[in-house]
Amino acid sequence: MRPSPAVLASFGAGADPVRLPGGQGTTWRAGAMVFKPAGDPRAARWTAGLYLSLSGRQDPGFRVPGPVRSVAGDWIAGDRDTGEWVAWRWRRGEPADWSGRSPFWPRLIAASRAFHAALAGWPAPPWLGIDGSQWTIGDQVAWGDRDPGSVLAAAPAPLDGQLWSLLAALRPVDLPDQLIHGDLGGNVLFADGEPPVVIDFSPYWRPAGLALAVAAVDALTWDGADPAILGPLAGQAGTGPGAFGQLLARAQVYRLVTEVVARRDDPAGLGTVARAARPVTGLILDHLAVR
Repeated sequence: MRPSPAVLASFGAGADPVRLPGGQGTTWRAGAMVFKPAGDPRAARWTAGLYLSLSGRQDPGFRVPGPVRSVAGDWIAGDRDTGEWVAWRWRRGEPADWSGRSPFWPRLIAASRAFHAALAGWPAPPWLGIDGSQWTIGDQVAWGDRDPGSVLAAAPAPLDGQLWSLLAALRPVDLPDQLIHGDLGGNVLFADGEPPVVIDFSPYWRPAGLALAVAAVDALTWDGADPAILGPLAGQAGTGPGAFGQLLARAQVYRLVTEVVARRDDPAGLGTVARAARPVTGLILDHLAVR
């Protein structure tokens, strides 16, 4: 689905929309604006308000796209045919290639530090953690806020074994919680000579170092990243090596549970996830065993 002419006019966009690559294929660029389905209106309006505040900062560590108000003054506009949309100012940048020992890791680490320092002190939105989505369930299982038994009952044996091994290795993490972006890896855009752009905010209330832990397990599982990336990450994510290992384990539980919930009727897909995740799970467990 693409934004209709009426939606474009609601935000004052005159150019024809062109689909942008990546993500779920639902993002469109029209001139200097980027359009996305609004999804949950509460989250869409809250995120717009957050990014409006962040876009007014002069921070050398990161940039954010500014939200665009509709001509009616709201952050959301839509029609009966194409649904509700939000609009953002386009910012130059491309996603990184995380394969091997990507040279973008130092820039992602610096951007994450700057971005999460800017978020420190922001309260959690009142609707956070109550949507029942696969991402919320994965997060709650990883942090002991939900009994894993009923969730893992839907996991095939290879994934079930990985998850129980990871859960057994978890220990308390003595790090402060704050508002974080829980899906950084594919949502930071890089351009020469400019700070990285942090897009598509996924809010969680967890230690700031978890953001890089999730990015690391994603890159190791799906992008062919070299395990050697974990050394520098452990030392630069704002945590000690032991604490970062615990964040990695929770990040892996979160991602695997998310897949179990989303693919419960797709055994072939879960088999693919189990095979891709096995070496990363083993790496994390080995990492924890020597701490």
